[in-house]
Amino acid sequence: MAAYVHPTAVVGENYKPAPFTIIDAEVVIGAHVITGSFLHVRYAAGIGDNVLIGDHVTVHDGAAIGAGSVIGDGAIVGRRPVTGLRDSAGASTVAPAVLGERCILGANVVVASSARLGNGVRLGDGSVVGEDCVIGEGASVGRNVTIERNSTLAAGVTIGSGAFIGAGLGIDGDVPEAAVALPDAE
Repeated sequence: MAAYVHPTAVVGENYKPAPFTIIDAEVVIGAHVITGSFLHVRYAAGIGDNVLIGDHVTVHDGAAIGAGSVIGDGAIVGRRPVTGLRDSAGASTVAPAVLGERCILGANVVVASSARLGNGVRLGDGSVVGEDCVIGEGASVGRNVTIERNSTLAAGVTIGSGAFIGAGLGIDGDVPEAAVALPDAE
């Protein structure tokens, strides 16, 4: 099957979609972007210049991927909540995910809607970033880490593989492997 690129999509220099790629309406793809097969870039998403995206990736509505980023196979960027927050006209009321420049997302990473990743953030394979999370510039997250909604990681922190960061936490120092950080009980 050939790729499908919606007529309203803006495609940069040297972009050639791989087989089974779907590029929806009003998507903007920068120059020198390379993508794998079975990619779906949904309505009004944006991909910066010199981005590399693996196979079986979904970039949800309005999500922005900064220049020079690498997105691993099976990743989901801007995943919407299952319950769907929509206004009376049926439009989504959830902000899109935004990835800064030079971010690296491993295989099967999920970044939820309204998450914000600073420049140079690294997320290991299988990690999950919840809604409304903010990850500071240069932060490094190991494999299979869960960061629940509304949490903030300071710039430059390192989160060890297998760690769990509970909802609403502010993390300003490194977290060791397999650690569990939970909000204080009140």
